[in-house]
Amino acid sequence: MERVSKDVLAKALRNTMGMKGLPEEAIEGLAEYLLEFFGFNEVISDAILNASDRDIFYMLEDEGILSTDMDEVPVKHGKRWQIHYWRLRVDTIVALAEMEDEEEKEAEEQNIYDNDDVWERGGSDRE
Repeated sequence: MERVSKDVLAKALRNTMGMKGLPEEAIEGLAEYLLEFFGFNEVISDAILNASDRDIFYMLEDEGILSTDMDEVPVKHGKRWQIHYWRLRVDTIVALAEMEDEEEKEAEEQNIYDNDDVWERGGSDRE
């Protein structure tokens, strides 16, 4: 299991929630908030969440950051117990974080004329 750092998670959130107007302070706070729940794990139980936490998790599920899963466990008298849990979508988070890096590289390439070194003449090239 690959571990997601706060920086990678914040970049992914910046490319999803930030594009919708979420301020930078809130993005950093949301990254910390998520990592407080997940820590070194990729999966947590839904039972530990309260209603407001669950609302935030559903919002992050819509953005592709989280997903939900369910297992059924047999209990007495043939009944089944459903266990719901949340999973960090590590591959998606990493891809979203890398998307920002690619966009920055493209922006730098497009701004080649802003670089003064391009306009400098070298005496040794022309001689």
